Amino acid sequence: MTAPTAGRQRVLVVGADDELAGLLQAWLAALDCEVVAEADAPAGAPGRFDAAIIDIPFPRQEGRDLVQRIAQRHPGTPIVALSAMFFACVECFGQVSRALGVSCALPKPVSREALLDAVGRVLAR
Repeated sequence: MTAPTAGRQRVLVVGADDELAGLLQAWLAALDCEVVAEADAPAGAPGRFDAAIIDIPFPRQEGRDLVQRIAQRHPGTPIVALSAMFFACVECFGQVSRALGVSCALPKPVSREALLDAVGRVLAR
């Protein structure tokens, strides 16, 4: 993804295909974030991330397990969950995010503005 730069906030991207990961990297450049794909994260070391964005294809089947895995590997890291299975009316900081145990839940497709707003709010906490 990108080379680390001192002082930049680091965002871990999990479960995204190359196309989505590239889009997230391009969009998050507006927040001056370093985007790191899970595959590029240091193996065996938890690493420090300011936020994580996870793409969950089937939240009811694998959502909680994926969230728990990321939370265990990166304790205290706020998580933004994306899924095409979330209804369009899902509120970022609402009931779905609480049920999954994430900071924010966003339905896909997500607009650039909605994603940047959510990640900006999560990073500010």
